Amino acid sequence: MEYDGADFDLDRTFMRESAELERFVHELAEQGADRWAARSKWRTGYNATSVQALSGPGDDGRIEGVVYAHGHYARFREHGTRYNKAEHVMRDFIRDIEG
Repeated sequence: MEYDGADFDLDRTFMRESAELERFVHELAEQGADRWAARSKWRTGYNATSVQALSGPGDDGRIEGVVYAHGHYARFREHGTRYNKAEHVMRDFIRDIEG
């Protein structure tokens, strides 16, 4: 018996159209947004209310989650400046998720 992968559609059904995966990705993004809000408010008082979690199909159609932190100091919290050390809030969160 030979395997025929012509009807293999796991990528389409799971990575692009799965409501369960989209809910899971959104939950992870919300946890990242909560972590950003807690860490940035603790350090600076800024950006605690200007954070939101989004999820849905990306440019290639695959489901992705995004933590959108906007505000005057959002970029500097993650990347730092010549005066302030970077906090790496999201990089640390992604590292914790990936284990």
